[in-house]
Amino acid sequence: MNELNLSNLLGILKKCIVYIILVGFLFAVGAYCYCKFIAVPTYQAKTSFIATNGGLNPDEEIVINTTSSTTSESSEAKILNTDYAASRNLLDTYVGLFNSRKLYVMVQEKLAEQNHNLDYTPEQLQSMVSVARRSDEQLFIDFTVTCVNKEHAVAIADTLYAVGDEFVSSFFSAGSIMAVDDSAGKAVQNYPRTFNTMIISAFLGGVLVFVLAIIINLLDKTIKGEKDFSANYDIPILGNIPNFKAAAREETK
Repeated sequence: MNELNLSNLLGILKKCIVYIILVGFLFAVGAYCYCKFIAVPTYQAKTSFIATNGGLNPDEEIVINTTSSTTSESSEAKILNTDYAASRNLLDTYVGLFNSRKLYVMVQEKLAEQNHNLDYTPEQLQSMVSVARRSDEQLFIDFTVTCVNKEHAVAIADTLYAVGDEFVSSFFSAGSIMAVDDSAGKAVQNYPRTFNTMIISAFLGGVLVFVLAIIINLLDKTIKGEKDFSANYDIPILGNIPNFKAAAREETK
């Protein structure tokens, strides 16, 4: 009979450590084979824009005239802060626009003009692209293109980089958006991540063996000795019955 306590758990771990290592290794090998021979890899290319309400020009450096009066400087700072707050409030609108089908129709047409021979519908292009604000405090909008073809991911990201400003201008005459980071011709594999998958699989394999060992131990109702009996029953022990067969084997050795 067994209880779950730290001592018992350590004992179970000690008994099954070899099986934990073996099964963990087998799970890791299985994960490696899956990643290398079965899983279809996908690649990500990224591009970024900075968006404002038009009051802040991202192309120009903002300089405060140090020869002006304190009141003038304070007024100018308030204007800049107002434009910055207004720009942040517009970011969700920009993100919504970038998730509209019209943008991806424009991307499809631009890809055709550049003879990329990418046979994607606007809906397929839209499903490959995720658009998100970089943070609540910054004015950056990041595009992430995920595709099973590395070259296609780069081409789509660079096309978004090229048409983003024109697309937004067709909606907002006062707004301003500027592409700041293109894909740099690079797309990184985001799935599968072989090493991470192997580590997680090995850990799960080891945990599975340990859990099974605990369950088997809990289901084992046999009394394994005097200490086990004393731990489970408040009954005095008069004595032990020796194992005569084991004793006889010892004597014949």
